[in-house]
Amino acid sequence: MKLERLTYYLPFTPYPYRGGCIECPVCQDHSGKRVSSLDRRFKRLPTFACGNCGLLFTNPMPTDEELANYYTNFYRLDYQGAVDTPSDRHLEKRQMEAAGRISCIENYLKPGAQTLDVGCGSGEFVTGLLQLGHDAFGLEPGSTYGNFARSLHGDRIQVQGWQDATYSNRFDLVSCFHVLEHLRDPLAALRKFAEWTAPDGLVYIEVPNMGEGSPSKGMGAFHFAHVIGFNHHNLILAGLHSGLQPKVIVSPTAIIFEHGTNVHGALEAEKGKQLTDSLYSKNRPFTNYIRYQLGKIWKLHR
Repeated sequence: MKLERLTYYLPFTPYPYRGGCIECPVCQDHSGKRVSSLDRRFKRLPTFACGNCGLLFTNPMPTDEELANYYTNFYRLDYQGAVDTPSDRHLEKRQMEAAGRISCIENYLKPGAQTLDVGCGSGEFVTGLLQLGHDAFGLEPGSTYGNFARSLHGDRIQVQGWQDATYSNRFDLVSCFHVLEHLRDPLAALRKFAEWTAPDGLVYIEVPNMGEGSPSKGMGAFHFAHVIGFNHHNLILAGLHSGLQPKVIVSPTAIIFEHGTNVHGALEAEKGKQLTDSLYSKNRPFTNYIRYQLGKIWKLHR
């Protein structure tokens, strides 16, 4: 295990997975091209951009089993330094994030709304909604954070993956923050979330914005945990392919969806591709990464 963990850090070496080559996980286009061979640790990680919608994705893509091994044994320690319980610093940060998200959604929820937070982590969003009188539940696949949330809210928190969860009732809100970028098949998840919501229910999605251009992190935004990279337009396209349309644009990649398909899919795909091309073609991942790092150094020495 220690040797395998080391392989996640050694620069200019590949990650310990084999995976398989795939088509675009959102639009199923086959014309993707490699835009980077390295990630933010200077490890070998091939990132492709879809030639139709501009989605960024790891290719070859890790298998479900390889991703499960990583998230079970390495992820929390690798990225958040947590072994048995969330740190106080993490909890404070997540409480602030949950408060901001609740302020964006609370006016769209009826009193006592039934809600489900998928990938609820340590449970701050569930806590906040319960405090407002809503009937809130959470779903968290990781035992470290899931058991912590369960210690606060009992059976309201299920420690399992979304693929294994079943619900007989339909929710007024299904939320999912910074989860889709970890999934090799984000459409399957979005379609499940749409299925779990009532006809007038909402799906609140937030992912990292890979269309951010001021500044762009370049290859600094690539790492093994994030196998998918969305911008505003291909996130809307993913919603369309799941029977969802935007109701409220909170930010470019934080969107409250409702049921419907009133979206011009071809236009969103073209805009997504154009945005990705402007940021990730012609060695821009590397040059933007250098600019981003130099900018950070300059700010430190001002």
